[in-house]
Amino acid sequence: MIGESFNAAYEDYAIYLPSLQQQYARLPLANPATIRNGQLPGALELSDLNYLNPSSKLWHCKYALYSAGQFSSSRITQPDIVSTRDRNATVVLGDSGGYQIGKGTLNATADWNKDANKPDVIFNRWLKQPSIRERMLRWLDMYSDYAMTLDMPLWALNDKSSPFRKLSAQQLIDLSVENLRFFDKNGGKQTGSKAKYLNVLQDVGGGTGDAWYDAVTQFDFTSGWALGSATGGSIDGIMHWVKRLLDDKLLDNCEWIHVLGVSSPPMSVYLTALQRTLRTATGNEKLRVSYDSSSPFQYAGKHKQVAQVPTYTSDMKTWAIPTFSFDQNPKHLSSTHKTYMTQALSPATQKVSVEEFLTVKGNMSRNLFDKFSEQLLINHNMYVYHRAAVDACDLVFDDAKRDYSKVPEKVQKNLEKIEQTLIA
Repeated sequence: MIGESFNAAYEDYAIYLPSLQQQYARLPLANPATIRNGQLPGALELSDLNYLNPSSKLWHCKYALYSAGQFSSSRITQPDIVSTRDRNATVVLGDSGGYQIGKGTLNATADWNKDANKPDVIFNRWLKQPSIRERMLRWLDMYSDYAMTLDMPLWALNDKSSPFRKLSAQQLIDLSVENLRFFDKNGGKQTGSKAKYLNVLQDVGGGTGDAWYDAVTQFDFTSGWALGSATGGSIDGIMHWVKRLLDDKLLDNCEWIHVLGVSSPPMSVYLTALQRTLRTATGNEKLRVSYDSSSPFQYAGKHKQVAQVPTYTSDMKTWAIPTFSFDQNPKHLSSTHKTYMTQALSPATQKVSVEEFLTVKGNMSRNLFDKFSEQLLINHNMYVYHRAAVDACDLVFDDAKRDYSKVPEKVQKNLEKIEQTLIA
C-alpha cells in the first residue's frame, strides 16, 4: 500500500523542507543485506525511507532541501535519493553551504582558523581561491532545480569558531558580491545544466541589512530570494524585507522565496499567508514560498527524541511541536509483545513497534538504536513536521477544516498584519 502524500497540500501552502542529511539520503540505496540482514520490521524495505519516491509505503513529498556544504567534491559519489531522483517528478532546493563556510567546517577551509586574527589574509585567501566557489556552483547546478547563491554569513562575525569572525561586515558583503559575480558568469558552464538561483538577504543590525541589500540587488540573474539571519527569523523581519522587495519591483518575476532556519507551526501559517498575498499583489499565481529546519534530524540523532503532532487550541503554547525521549528500556528486547507509540503516530510508528526499533548491543549499552532505527526515527520526525505544518494551515485556509477557535489571537493578528502590510 502506497503511503500518504503531502504534494497536494503544498500546492496551496508554503512548503516545509527538512534539511536533508547525507547519511539519511544514502540509506535507501544501501545494500539491504547490510541492514539487519535484510530483514526489516513492518514489511518495510529500505526504499520506503525514500520520501521522494511516490511508491514509498511510509509517506511521500516531492520537495527536498539538500546542502552542497556536506560534500567534499562537486559530485555525489555515493548514490542517494537526490542523485538518483526522477527530476520530472521532484523539486530540490540546493543550499550553497554558507553555514559550513561560516563555521569553517569545509575541508577546503579546515586550516584557516590559524589566521583568523588576520582578517585581510582571510579576505584575500577567499578571493584567490575560486575553486571553492566553482565546486559549490557545479554541485548546485548538477543536483538542484533551485538553489541559494553563495553568501558569506554575517552571523560569522559573532561566532568564535569561525575563521571569518574578524572580518568586517563590509568585507563579508564584498566577498558575497564576488561570489554573485562568479555565479552569474559561470552558471551552467561546467555541467551543461543550470539551477535557478535565489539571491540571499542578510541582516544582523547596525545598518548591515541595508548595506547588504544595496549590494546584492544589483544582480538580476536570479529567480527569487532567500531570507537569512534577521531578514527571516521573525514575521516582522520577513515582512520588512519582503515589503521592500515588493515596493522595489523585485518580486514581479519572482518564482521562489525561501526562509532559512524556521519551522514552527505559526510560521507555516504566516508563510502560507505570505505566499497567497504575494500571488495576489504580483499577479503571479506560481510564486512559491518555502522554509526549512534541521530539527527532525537533530532531535532523532544524539538524543533520540520523538516528535509529536500537536493538538492545536487557542492557547499559543499548543502551537509548537512537543518531543519526548524514546523508551530504550532493555525490557523491550526480551518482550514477546509489540508496543506501539500511539501518542506519536506516523506511518513509521504504526508499522514498527517500540521493540522492533531496538537492537541488542550488549548489556552495558545505553543506546539500543542501530543505523536503521535512527533513520526510521528521523523519517517519523520529518513526517510529524510536515503533518503539523499542514494541519496548522488547514485550520486557517481550508474551507472544510477551517476553525478559528483553535487559532491563537496572536496568530490571527499577525495574519491580518501580513495582508495589511503587503496590500496597503
